[in-house]
Parts: sequence; structure tokens; C-alpha cells
Amino acid sequence: MDNLSAEKFIENTVNKYSDTVYRAALNITRSREDSLDICQEVFVRLIKNADKIKNENHLKAWLIRVTINCSKSFVKNKNRLTSLESARELTYIQETKDLTLWQAVSSLPEKYSTAIYLHYYEDLKICDIAKILKITPSAVKLRLKRGREKLKIILEKENYDV
Repeated sequence: MDNLSAEKFIENTVNKYSDTVYRAALNITRSREDSLDICQEVFVRLIKNADKIKNENHLKAWLIRVTINCSKSFVKNKNRLTSLESARELTYIQETKDLTLWQAVSSLPEKYSTAIYLHYYEDLKICDIAKILKITPSAVKLRLKRGREKLKIILEKENYDV
């Protein structure tokens, strides 16, 4: 790739996937500011590794995998936030999503919230989630099942219409 086409590739990728990367990071970090930092880190890594991207499907999976890895590393190195950011900040990215549902999904243990987020919010198929998380499709199905069960309990406590 020459410099001009590389720049265009990065620009197009940032425009197309910045919201996805941000939401995936927010799902793990629970912090708007930290998620923005992770977005920058992910796209810097993309610049360094752009030549390794095979196609559009590989690109999206790569971005989500790198985002999850960066987010987990960040959280390991920082005390995990125990509560969600204010409703104002969540509304920033959740204009069309139900805030109560988003909060409930975000309150699940990470392995369940990540699977549910990728499946329902990013519309990824189970086999794609399995590749991204480096687990088997049956493990993804189990995480989705258990996550939905836990989500139902949380939402029933909140008197959410399930």
C-alpha cells in the first residue's frame, strides 16, 4: 500500500468503526475517557499493522479483538470501576438503546456482557464471536445462555418488562 492509499484506508476505517471500537471498550472499561484512550490505542495499532489485514471481515474482527485485549489490559492495570458512568455519558452512545437494558448488560460479569454485547449490539454471529474471543462456538452459546439468565434476574428486580 502506498502512503496515500494507506492514509485513506485508515481514515475510512476510523470513520466506519470508531463507534464500534468505542462501545466495545466502554463495555469493558465502564469509562468514557478510558474508552476514548483505548480507541486511540487501537487505531495506532491498526496503523502499525494495516498490511496484515486480509479483508473487511478480518478488519472488523481484528479491531474488536484488539479493543477487547487493550481494554482488558487497561482494566488489569487500573482499579476496575464498580459503577457505571453517569446516565448522561451513557446516553451519549445509547441514544436509541434502552438505558436500563444497557446498564443491566454492563453490570453482568465481563465474559457474559462481552458475548451479549457482541451478539446483540454488534450483530455478530456465534462463530464470529468464537473467533474473536478465541473460544468454541459452544462456549459462546453457553455464555449467551447464562448471560441472558442473569440478565433476566437483574431486569426482573428492576421491574423491567421482560
